[in-house]
Amino acid sequence: MHLRIPIAALLAFAGGAAVAQTAPAPQTAAEKAADAQEVPVTRGLNAREDSQASAQQAASEAVQAQYEADMAAYRTSVQAHAQAVAQDEARFARQQRAYADAMAAWREQKRDCDHGVLKACKKPTPNPSDFY
Repeated sequence: MHLRIPIAALLAFAGGAAVAQTAPAPQTAAEKAADAQEVPVTRGLNAREDSQASAQQAASEAVQAQYEADMAAYRTSVQAHAQAVAQDEARFARQQRAYADAMAAWREQKRDCDHGVLKACKKPTPNPSDFY
C-alpha cells in the first residue's frame, strides 16, 4: 500500500520552522571590526556617487538648455527664411506684372504706329522698370 500525501501538506510541515521569524544573531568581534573598516569606505563611495549624480544632473540640464536654445534659433532661422521667400515671391510677382504692363503698352504703341500715328513710332520701347 502506498501512502499518498499531498505536496502542499508536506511543504506546510517542512517549511514551518523556516517561516517563523528569528532575531538576528549578535555580531561577533570580527564582524564589528569589519564594519568599522567598511562603513567609512561605504559612506565615502556613496558620497562620491551622490556627487557624480548631481554633476550628471547639472550637465543634463545644461545639455537640455542648449538643445532648447538650438531649437529656438532654428525656428527663428526658419521664420526669417520664410519671410525672405515671401518677399522674393512678392518681388517676382511685381516684376512679372511690370513686364506684362510694359508689353501691353508696347503692343498699344505698335498698333498706333501701324495705324500711322508717327508720334507712337518715334517713342522708345516701354521699359518694364517704369511699370515697377
